[in-house]
Amino acid sequence: MAKEWKPEEIHTMDGFIAQLRTLKLRADNPSITEITRRVHRDWHRAGRPRSEWPARSTVGNCFQLGRRRPNADLLLAVVRALVDGDERLVREWSKALYAALGENDPSVGFHVSERIPPTAEGMVERFSLVAEAQARLNSATGGSTLVLEGAAGVGKSSLALEIGRSALAADRMRKPVFIVSLGGSRSGSTQARPLTVLAHLLRLLGTPESEVPASLGARSALHSRLLTEAEALLILDDADSWNQIRPLLPGPGPGAARAIVTTHRPLAVGADELGRLTVPPCEPVESLEILRRIAGAGRIDQDPYSAMRIAESIGHIPQAVAIIGRHMRSHPEWSPADYHEQVLVSLVLRGGMGAAFMASERRVPPGARRLLRFLSLQDSCFSDVPAAAALTGTTHATARLHLRALAHEGLLQTITPDLYHLGRLVLGYAGTRLRIDEPVSQVREAVHRLTQHHATRTRNHPGRTHAG
Repeated sequence: MAKEWKPEEIHTMDGFIAQLRTLKLRADNPSITEITRRVHRDWHRAGRPRSEWPARSTVGNCFQLGRRRPNADLLLAVVRALVDGDERLVREWSKALYAALGENDPSVGFHVSERIPPTAEGMVERFSLVAEAQARLNSATGGSTLVLEGAAGVGKSSLALEIGRSALAADRMRKPVFIVSLGGSRSGSTQARPLTVLAHLLRLLGTPESEVPASLGARSALHSRLLTEAEALLILDDADSWNQIRPLLPGPGPGAARAIVTTHRPLAVGADELGRLTVPPCEPVESLEILRRIAGAGRIDQDPYSAMRIAESIGHIPQAVAIIGRHMRSHPEWSPADYHEQVLVSLVLRGGMGAAFMASERRVPPGARRLLRFLSLQDSCFSDVPAAAALTGTTHATARLHLRALAHEGLLQTITPDLYHLGRLVLGYAGTRLRIDEPVSQVREAVHRLTQHHATRTRNHPGRTHAG
């Protein structure tokens, strides 16, 4: 009987019920009355009060198709009754049930996988970064947790998966791995909630539905213990905040469990609590290799100068380089020399990174969004607080707050507390939004204020260069 059911065929609740009917037949087709008796027996042994025991009709409803609000606890009790209490099989059915209940449904706010996917098309193995990340992960004191920070598109998620593959390759026992996509880049209403994520992870770690604690603290403590016992690897991708991930992490101390967190925004934790690594853009040689793998080595090698110019124009951002590589592959009539900077930025923004920047932009106050657009009016990728204040017509204190908000979302890079860098792709995005969102009259006023600011600075500080 253990080999008869097919969890890979379960994608919906109706699919689950269909397999449950088959399981019933394989188990010598006991009557609903007999199944109800077994459930009562099991729940009595578990100490559950009689008031919770299901009626025969309720158990019978477990085999009805078209159910929209199933009782997961009872469904698994029926499974346990049909497999003679084989807990390994019950865990397999539990995984299938919660997949059918919405693991892949975006509305639940997260997705969980127990398998590391293959390397994405064209991506290169960043061996030096993997080695550095592993060293920091092994030396972390907060339960061996490493946080990978960085701007959109730099390859945080890919690096986390590379670390996971490397760890599994060195692990002959093939310890469990859980990859949780937390949706931190989305709006707050669709982000994963720790209480819900913990319930799902606990079930995957073998906890029966009836034994999943109700409170966040109790779930977190049980989850931490089970992770350590299983010596599991936990990858928390696209985290939003420290409060979101804190209950999901292994406990402090030199436990066997490891956790890797990716986030595009700095988490409010001290450097002494978790290992941390800022993921940089690709090295130039890595950018060229991505183009070679996707667009074709011969095409890139014929004009390496133009290929390098392409990579530099988009800041050696791996996701952006891959987008251009795919465009080159599907447009063989384009030579590398045809890809000028304005074309490159447009293709990358339309290829998906524009949506990522827009999601980050929506998370900052309106004044910071306006400043981001006005920053594209400068002749430089750098901006300081006085120039930002001149562009928006605000005080230095307000401009500083807006710059910090943009940097917190990964849209700017902090050079010093008063100096910031705007990446080429973000600069292109800001210029696009400026033409769409800001009236021409206000743009002219911003340019006038900036010009006056530079003139004043030049008079007061002859020979001193300005950020804008």
